[in-house]
Amino acid sequence: MTDSPSLKPVERRRGQRNRALLAGKVANEDATRTLDCVIRNLSPDGAMIETEAPHLVPAELHLVQVREGVAWDAEVIWRRGKRVGVKLKARHDLRETTDKQLKVLRAIWSQMALR
Repeated sequence: MTDSPSLKPVERRRGQRNRALLAGKVANEDATRTLDCVIRNLSPDGAMIETEAPHLVPAELHLVQVREGVAWDAEVIWRRGKRVGVKLKARHDLRETTDKQLKVLRAIWSQMALR
């Protein structure tokens, strides 16, 4: 019997993933419902978040990262236990935005930043 080499998982990320421990908030598309999360890793194209209620994370979402005051449009790619992998799309600077649609996200970020 021959030993077969163990197969490595296929790496699908385009950018390097950086480990993180950042406070975050998930919001549905119109930001009427939010959920606290921890951003565990972050790359230019994606993130892994952890939350106590992963089943409540919508397929299309906004991910707010508190420290930098940024939000991304995002979509869920995978779910495993309390962790959710998201693909990051458009990035928005909440410190400078005047976009009406982003005002609700800016208010959410402002409240979190004060904690």
